[in-house]
Amino acid sequence: MEQNAALRQPNFSVAAGGLRLAAEHLELCENLPSVDGGARLMQTMDAVLVQLTLLNQKVDGLDRRMEGLEHRMDGLERRMDGLVNRMDGLERKVTVSERNGATRMENSTAVRREASLAPLFSPETGTEIPGCPNTVEEAGAMSARDVDRVLRQLGASTAGNPQDRRRRLLLALGVTTQAV
Repeated sequence: MEQNAALRQPNFSVAAGGLRLAAEHLELCENLPSVDGGARLMQTMDAVLVQLTLLNQKVDGLDRRMEGLEHRMDGLERRMDGLVNRMDGLERKVTVSERNGATRMENSTAVRREASLAPLFSPETGTEIPGCPNTVEEAGAMSARDVDRVLRQLGASTAGNPQDRRRRLLLALGVTTQAV
């Protein structure tokens, strides 16, 4: 019996403490990604997906705003093109008006029927008016239709009888001595 008494005996307190320590560390194993079945990894992925969705919504909103701005810019470009065209037209009309003013002064010296006339220019096109009479005599011999065509190209009235319109044409050409 003495031999049996000398055998080592278990220390239940130490064994219980060791089991508690092992249990505590086994509980911490749930924090490992491979042990929790990837739950934390999935939570992280879900959070990233939520952020990506929000980012996509913001980008879509920015796209819509950019499309709106592009549409407004297109409208502004069209308006600017219209203004440029109007300015070009105005510049052309001023240039033609100055040129026709000088031509009228030159034509004002025509006192004889065979005197040469310089042609006038169209305010709309800036080009020489086709069929403009070359002499006072040609102006007097023009058909009523041709007189009206030249007057219209000059922006002058075509009202009145043929004699009034022919007189208006001579004045538009700058011929004052023959028109009265």
